[in-house]
Amino acid sequence: MAPHDFRIAWRLLLRQPFNAAVELLGLAAGFAICFVLLAFVHYSFGYDRDVPLRDQVYLIKHRLNFIPQPQWMEYTPFALREVALQSGLPLQVSAWWPREALLEQNGRQRTFDVTAVDPAFQQIAGLRVSAGDLQQALTRPDGLALTRTAALQLFGTAEALGRSVSLNHQTLQVRALLPDRPSNSTIQFGALVGIGSALWPEQERRQALSNWMGIGGRIYVKTAADPRALQAALQKAIDQAPWASMATPEMKAALGGRKMVDIAPGALADAYFDRSVANTMGTGPRGDMRMVLALGVAGLLILLLTVVNYVNLATVRALRRQREIAMRRVLGATTRRLLMQFMAEAMLLSVAAAALGVLLAWMLLPLASDLLQRTLDSEFTTTTIVACLAFGAIVGALAGLYPGWLARGADMRATLSQRSGETAGGAWLRRVLTALQFAVAMGMGSLALAMLWQSEFAAAAPPGFDPAPLLVAELPENVNTPAGRAFRDALAQLPGVSGVADSRNVPGRDDHTGTRGSETVKRVDGSSIGMSVQFIGADFFRVYDLKPLAGRMFDPRIEQPGTEGEQHVVINQAAVRALGWSMPGEAVGQRINGSALRIVGVAPELRWETLRDPVRPMMYELAADSTLLTVRVAAAPELMETAMAELWQRYFPAHPPVIRRAAGYYAQAYADDIRLARMLAWATAAVLVLAAFGVYVLAAHSVQRRAREIVLRKLHGAGRLAIGMLVGREFVTLTAVAALCALPLAWLAIARYLAPFAERSPLGGWAPLAALGLALLIVAAATARHTLAAMRIAPVQALRA
Repeated sequence: MAPHDFRIAWRLLLRQPFNAAVELLGLAAGFAICFVLLAFVHYSFGYDRDVPLRDQVYLIKHRLNFIPQPQWMEYTPFALREVALQSGLPLQVSAWWPREALLEQNGRQRTFDVTAVDPAFQQIAGLRVSAGDLQQALTRPDGLALTRTAALQLFGTAEALGRSVSLNHQTLQVRALLPDRPSNSTIQFGALVGIGSALWPEQERRQALSNWMGIGGRIYVKTAADPRALQAALQKAIDQAPWASMATPEMKAALGGRKMVDIAPGALADAYFDRSVANTMGTGPRGDMRMVLALGVAGLLILLLTVVNYVNLATVRALRRQREIAMRRVLGATTRRLLMQFMAEAMLLSVAAAALGVLLAWMLLPLASDLLQRTLDSEFTTTTIVACLAFGAIVGALAGLYPGWLARGADMRATLSQRSGETAGGAWLRRVLTALQFAVAMGMGSLALAMLWQSEFAAAAPPGFDPAPLLVAELPENVNTPAGRAFRDALAQLPGVSGVADSRNVPGRDDHTGTRGSETVKRVDGSSIGMSVQFIGADFFRVYDLKPLAGRMFDPRIEQPGTEGEQHVVINQAAVRALGWSMPGEAVGQRINGSALRIVGVAPELRWETLRDPVRPMMYELAADSTLLTVRVAAAPELMETAMAELWQRYFPAHPPVIRRAAGYYAQAYADDIRLARMLAWATAAVLVLAAFGVYVLAAHSVQRRAREIVLRKLHGAGRLAIGMLVGREFVTLTAVAALCALPLAWLAIARYLAPFAERSPLGGWAPLAALGLALLIVAAATARHTLAAMRIAPVQALRA
């Protein structure tokens, strides 16, 4: 293409400014949505790329096979750190030990997050230093390294090198400053100290680093050796660890030959998409590769549909320019020259649309970041903007091929005989592309509606109790510490509080540990089963206003946690059946075989987890070391939250208050589903707009092409209704074809999404029909103007044209 091709293209576009503006805005919207979604894909696949040789960095994972539903965890016993160091393999090892320290500053105290690591962590993570010496910060007992943001939080300035701060009553000096961590990194920290820091007593540090049972943090290993050799060495050590002494004959039988604990090295390069550790302790956000790729495909698909609309418009414009094209061919213009001209027009418009799309995408970033829960600001760099413009040029060149191919067929004879230069095959191709638009819109819309309805249904599903009057305080320390007891007593004395109960967990809450309390118990027939266990206080059932199905609930005047000898437990109705009894009353007073547990009552079935999980057999035991307080209030929850927060500051001044509504845990459990449904809804809306635009263009061309047929039908007595049905039949047929292609697949996708749910929204099955109805409404609206124009065509005007 020569420069004069673009000059001619510019003049031709200016000749029809309205059409050019419509095409520009349509393409720009498609580019904007595509760029945002592709930025998300690039962001997601860019996790931890700042780590040099990240393919050689591994996190040691472990899985406890003796618990119900075992799950891999990145937080691993630190004793494996020494095993790795002594393995004889060429490697570097570092603990990752996030802790809370007490910050004393300006006469006030508060908690401050600090991460302890080995000096080798600098080489493992490839940390760059803005100022100072990171090795000194990690090897000296009084050393401290801060990121820029942490320095601003502590001192109000990023120039904090050499300044001192009091943590855990120890004076530490800032010996290194680091850049802020990239948001797409699984290695996040604000302050680093060495594993030998003076922040913690030597005995506490040694105990933590030699512990086989605790899971205080991660272990990072960097090695070029085969990770299977490292896995074998670690597995051999864990097999000989104290875990084996915990195994009872029942547990060994339930394991079925599996090891008590499995060990595996997880590659840092795959950490973000490692769903095996999702929602476990300390993992942070984890992505679903299928969802990320699906969003990328959706972005490209939306751009494709936008280009289809542009091709439709360009085709109509090319057909209207047949006389001009035919004259150029008579004057010697070759097919290649005409093709270059149309490609130049498309490239010029596409690059301008790509530039406008980048601007629109940048403006959409706050909305996209909120929906995707990721910070995408760093994705729009000079390099990515140039890549977007180049991508726009490629799209434009491809989009100009079809109109240019049509132009090569125009000649004077076809023009003078008023025949269209578009073949029947070309017309059918445009119909198929328009049907594809509606098929995509109906499919995406069906899934979005089903997900949204199911998520809202699940979040509002009865949990077995009324959560409205319940508030939950997540304490920073045990309820039996002096501050914890005093806080609980003060809560009980607040006006409007009718009860306070402690527990280790509350219904609907995911503690992100990857483990659930469980015990192996015997059924009536002597066989063993795993039983989920919830540890609660004696007032728990009273505060939750739950009545027994049989027997009684815990009574604080009778049961006390920590007592020796026979222990009283309460089970739910599912546990009654699992243990071998048919009626709740049969279980009351019975002792569970082979244990000191006696059943005193049967509780109603509570939904401790989401609707994806069926109600499990559950046993309730008394606990003395809870960190959650559930408060039943008679006053407005908003007022009580404020009163509880004021009390919190009195007893836990170093910690920010964590007070939530009981119903909020269920809503949080479905937050990802609702967010994904909203993203699909936005994408569906964009596709529907594009589809409506495509139908509008197709309707305009159809009426123009069939004008003489319509006139002849009118002359033979066809009324307006018949003409309207004639025009509308084509688009109803297109919609029906799109529905036949999309709705069966949508039903399958919806069925797959709903399959894990124990209960389902009655509206879910209607989502495809609702999407079809919406598509028909949009078709009717998009074709209404041209249908009315066809009904009003005057025979004289049409025949004269």
